[in-house]
Amino acid sequence: MGATNLLEELADFDLPLWAGIDPAARLELQSKLQRIVLPGGEVLFEEGDPADALYMLVSGALGVSVQGSHGEQQRIARIAPPETIGEMALISHAPRSATVTALRDSVLLTLARTDFEDLIERWPAVMLYLSKLLAERLRAATRSKPRTFTPTTFAIVPVTHGVAVSDFAQAFLAEMRQSHGAGVDLVAAMPDEEDENWLYRFEASRERVIYVSPEPSGAWMERCIRHADHVVLLARPGEPLTCEAEALRAAASGWRRHDLVLLQKPDATRPKPAHPSLQGLPVDQRLHVRERSRSDLQRLIRTSSGRAVGLVLAGGGARGFAHLGAIQALQECGFPIDLAGGTSIGAVMAAVCALQINLDEAREIMMEAFVRSPPLNDYTLPLIALIRGLKVDARLSQHFGQRNIEDLWLPFFCVSSNLTTGTTHVHRQGTLWRALRASLAIPGLLPPMVEPEGVLVDGAMMNNLPADIMADFQRGPVLGIDVARDVAFTSAGDEEKKAPLLRRLLGLPADAPDIVNLLYRSATISSDAQTLKARAHATLVIHPPLADVPLRGWEQFERVVEIGYRHTKERIDAGDLDAFRMT
Repeated sequence: MGATNLLEELADFDLPLWAGIDPAARLELQSKLQRIVLPGGEVLFEEGDPADALYMLVSGALGVSVQGSHGEQQRIARIAPPETIGEMALISHAPRSATVTALRDSVLLTLARTDFEDLIERWPAVMLYLSKLLAERLRAATRSKPRTFTPTTFAIVPVTHGVAVSDFAQAFLAEMRQSHGAGVDLVAAMPDEEDENWLYRFEASRERVIYVSPEPSGAWMERCIRHADHVVLLARPGEPLTCEAEALRAAASGWRRHDLVLLQKPDATRPKPAHPSLQGLPVDQRLHVRERSRSDLQRLIRTSSGRAVGLVLAGGGARGFAHLGAIQALQECGFPIDLAGGTSIGAVMAAVCALQINLDEAREIMMEAFVRSPPLNDYTLPLIALIRGLKVDARLSQHFGQRNIEDLWLPFFCVSSNLTTGTTHVHRQGTLWRALRASLAIPGLLPPMVEPEGVLVDGAMMNNLPADIMADFQRGPVLGIDVARDVAFTSAGDEEKKAPLLRRLLGLPADAPDIVNLLYRSATISSDAQTLKARAHATLVIHPPLADVPLRGWEQFERVVEIGYRHTKERIDAGDLDAFRMT
């Protein structure tokens, strides 16, 4: 486009950058601008790129994202016209601090660095505007709470045969209107006589829009995905990816989110897995929804729209039984649990949630596994650990079977500590019991799990309350339950009272903790700094009073469960959990 046409187009366009500039200066500035069109899905610039220009958004929408601590893209802002982009890096001469992606086909004006520097030197009013803008952004950043991605446009696309797309879409629409109001609408086709602008007007007149594609390919499907913030890929368990859907393997976007939704039979008690051919799809979460199950559909909508409740459970030995009581209180008071994650025994309790095991059954499993026949007593020559770990392996395999993490009713993760790399390892796929075993492997007590990723031990060594990992998913508020913060060893436990004569003969303090308790506590307390950091990512952390419960007080099962129940109930009655209440 020529300079004259661009000036005519900008004549009535009121960019904030114009503020304070006299008409002659404005015309000179406009003459230096270049117009660019950025198709939806394309990147304007990436985090770390050199800053060579300032941009002004004329039409469309842009998404701002940064690289998270675990390698994921964190969506931090949505930019609408008329806003400037990239001025901070130009002022500071630093690389780009974020990645900016076109969420729609967008029109921008660009101003080169040399022209920008000339502009702010000659017209201080421009610099005043930019200073105010940067100050406001800084204030917003310091006030910011854990980020949640709240999409406003959705696309529903089938990827296998046998999916009743229209029926699912209508049920999705009806349920979303129940939870989000009447401003939600659905579009399954664009009128023949209309163009892309019709879709923009359609979106502008509604609060949320659901795009529906009956086929996994074609121009309409591509348009649906290009307009969507969140994509629902619909599949039947066991059905292979259709040939037409192969192109979706390349549909990944640092801003757009993709979930694979497996439609299970209405009476399914255990989710059936996806066909292996679906593995290559760009999927953030895998979700299982029983047909005609309103509760499953409600959970899907919460998880898709940034209203899901993520429950994170800490490790802490026998104190972890308090998680069962807390979960019971949450369920009784109608608080949903949509995602679950944890560390060590907290990982085991989170897996119980993700499996949707009845709480009475869960109590019986824990009683059998830890109280009636404790598994941590198959001692061996301590070349690798004090305990063989065979009993632990057998119990985990018995109660959790050969299920895979990605085939649980709720999205689930647990963490272990990778001694090979010195990093936290997040388990989001693979055999469930092996992931739990790694998360439980207290160094020196239980043998480590040697996996292709490295030597894995108890996750509490590095992150005992992984609220930060849950928050990185950006699915909604995060509720943490911390059972490890209380002091320990304030009085001699039953283990310390054993063999007093042997202790005297060896010259050992009579009230010193034994080696097993020391290993338990060492694994938990070493992550204290990281846990404090992780707690900051939670909307709320519940801390049941457990100081007088020994780390190996398995026999106090009923009492500890009751403490978790009563404390959580008290916090609910006090209104502390209102942020998690679904309206």
